Amino acid sequence: MEQPDNIKTVLDAGAAAVQPITSHGGTPYVAVPEGYNIHDLESLLPAPTRKRADVTTTDTDSFIFYTKKHGSLDNATIYADIDAEASRFHLVAVINDHGSDIDAQQWRDHLCQFSPKQALEWKRWLGKNKTNFSQADFATWLEDNLPDIAAVPGMPSGADILQMALGFEANAEKRLRSKINLQNGGVQFEFVEDEDKDTRTKMQVFERFTLGLPVFDGSSNAYPLEARLKYREREGKVTFWYELIRPDRVFKSAVTDELTRIKEITGFPVISGKP
Repeated sequence: MEQPDNIKTVLDAGAAAVQPITSHGGTPYVAVPEGYNIHDLESLLPAPTRKRADVTTTDTDSFIFYTKKHGSLDNATIYADIDAEASRFHLVAVINDHGSDIDAQQWRDHLCQFSPKQALEWKRWLGKNKTNFSQADFATWLEDNLPDIAAVPGMPSGADILQMALGFEANAEKRLRSKINLQNGGVQFEFVEDEDKDTRTKMQVFERFTLGLPVFDGSSNAYPLEARLKYREREGKVTFWYELIRPDRVFKSAVTDELTRIKEITGFPVISGKP
């Protein structure tokens, strides 16, 4: 059956116009007359012609599972964007990265991203770092977060910190009369309620203590983080705060542990930077 002249004319014109050119390094080109549109019909196929995705995982196990399921040792690469000072740890696995051979180029558009959530304890202590507390408020803070105190030789225990917090509470309304530096590194405070009466109360304040904190949510590792206890006296009233000592180093240690686990299980290379 012959086609109508008008349809045949359009088909002949399209066939003549759409001529692929492959002379530029093997890259195909097609010449399309003005007024013509090119439509991608991949969406009409039963399945895509190749894998493409941008997946976000929320824990280490999920990141490992997805990258191992879809990646291969030659084509999958993990890029690590790390800033310990800013507590940033972001991974991007390029599942279809370029291979090692010169002709093993890939589209690099199948991605799996991972930014682990920070543990509540880690965020809480960093969030209040160098924040001034009244004596009573600092006592409450220590009591509420007492489970985070680590048992480290030479440092105050959780029971010691609790005793100090109770002393803060008991003397919250009293005036600081004197303070004496002790040989063990602490400070002895003497509070007085009434100068005309013998109402003196002494208590020891520790200059340093050690925390044991997970860095990432769901982690079973508690990393030691040392803190200095600071105070300022004004008109008999004392203001307290703590200063965490190099939390960036602790964060970096936690990142190193996570990366080591990911590399050992997946076998994929890890590159510092962004894809």
